[in-house]
Amino acid sequence: MAQNGCIPNEVRGGGCYWGPDVTEEVLGRHNLQLLIRSHECKQDGYEFCHNRRVLTIFSASNYYEVGSNRGAYIRMGPDLVPHFIQYQASRTCRELTLRQSVGWTERSALRALREQLFVHKSDLISAFQEFDPNNKGMISLRHWASATERVLNLGLPWRLLRPQHVSSTQCGMVDYQQWIRELSITEPKQEISDNSILETMYKNHSNLETIFRIIDTDHSGLITFEEFRQTWKLLSSHLQTEISDKAIADLAQSIDFNKDGVIDINEFMEAFRLVDISAHT
Repeated sequence: MAQNGCIPNEVRGGGCYWGPDVTEEVLGRHNLQLLIRSHECKQDGYEFCHNRRVLTIFSASNYYEVGSNRGAYIRMGPDLVPHFIQYQASRTCRELTLRQSVGWTERSALRALREQLFVHKSDLISAFQEFDPNNKGMISLRHWASATERVLNLGLPWRLLRPQHVSSTQCGMVDYQQWIRELSITEPKQEISDNSILETMYKNHSNLETIFRIIDTDHSGLITFEEFRQTWKLLSSHLQTEISDKAIADLAQSIDFNKDGVIDINEFMEAFRLVDISAHT
C-alpha cells in the first residue's frame, strides 16, 4: 500500500498490506536491494512501487477477461537488472481433450448464466414473492422454475438445471432467499445500502476497465471518493435511477479494500468479480 504501516488483509482472509516504511526496514535488515513479489494483478503485467524497491510481477494475462491485462515475466542477468517480457495470450496454446473441452464450455456457460441471474436479482425476488404470500422464503421447485424463466425469458429447462444452481431443496421446496444470497458479488464486511448500484455495475462488467478510466477523471490511475461520487451522480441522472449519496459512499468505501482512501484498478476489478458462495462452503 502507498501509506506507511502494516494492516491485515481482511478481504482475502490472509496476508497483509504493508507500506514503504516496512519495505525499507525489511530490505535493510537483510541487506537486500529489491523485493520481487507476485499474486496481484497488474495491468501491464508488472509494477514498481515504494521508490522502486518493490516489484510486483503477474504472469496471467486476461486475468479478469480477455484484454483486461497483460502478463509478464522477468529475466535477470549477471548485473541483476530486471528485464521484462510482456505478452497477451490470444488463444489456447494446447489441445484439450473432449472431456476438458466440454467441461470448460459447460463451466463458462454456467458462469454466464449465473451472471444473468445476478443482474436480474431484484426482478427474481419480486417474481418469487408472488408465490410466497406469507413471506416464508420458500417456494416450490415448479414455481421457482417458472418465475426464473418468466424473468430471464431464455427458454431453458430450469427444473433440469436446478442441481447446477440450487444447492439443495427441502421436500421439493426451494429456499429462494438463501439461493439469492449464494448468487453474490465478492462482498467486504460492510453492507451496501443500495443493491441497484451493484446490479448496474455488473450489467456493464465487460466494460469495467473503460468505466474505471471514465471515473478516473484526472487520469492518475486512482479513483478518489469524490470522483466516484460525481460520476455516479451523472450516471444516475443519465440512467434515470435515483441513487443516494450514502449508497455511493458505502460502495466506494467497500471497494477500497486496503482503506487508503482511493480505489485502484485492481480493487475496482476485484470488487465486481462474481463468485459462487456455495462452491466454497
